[in-house]
Amino acid sequence: MSKTDHGATEVIVGAETYSLAFTLKAVKNIERRFGGLSPALQEVQKLSLNVAASIIAAGANLTLKPKEFEALEEEIYEHGIGEVTPPLIQYLLALLNPAAKSEEELAKDAEEGTGKAKK
Repeated sequence: MSKTDHGATEVIVGAETYSLAFTLKAVKNIERRFGGLSPALQEVQKLSLNVAASIIAAGANLTLKPKEFEALEEEIYEHGIGEVTPPLIQYLLALLNPAAKSEEELAKDAEEGTGKAKK
C-alpha cells in the first residue's frame, strides 16, 4: 500500500511505514547504486528483495548497517515483495519528473480554477 503526495511516497512494510522523499540526495543515491533511475526501475520490476530494500533505504535516507539491511529485507519478504514493489515503481516514476502533477491534482486544479493544467 502507498500514498503519494508532492513530498513523499509512503511504503508500508509490515508494521513500519517508510516515507520516501523526492529529493536530489535520494536520486543521487539511487543513481549511484543502479547507474540511473531507468536501470533502478528495471531492477525493481524483477521483484528483488535487495533492490527493494536499497530503494527504500535511499528514499527514506536510511543509513543501515549490514544486519539492519538484512532485517529490512526480511521485513519485505514477510510482508510480501509483491505488495512492496508497486509503490516503489510509483516512487521511481515520480522521481523522473517530481514537479509534475498527478491526473487527480490536475482535475482538482481545473475544478477550482486555481492554475493551469500541465500537458
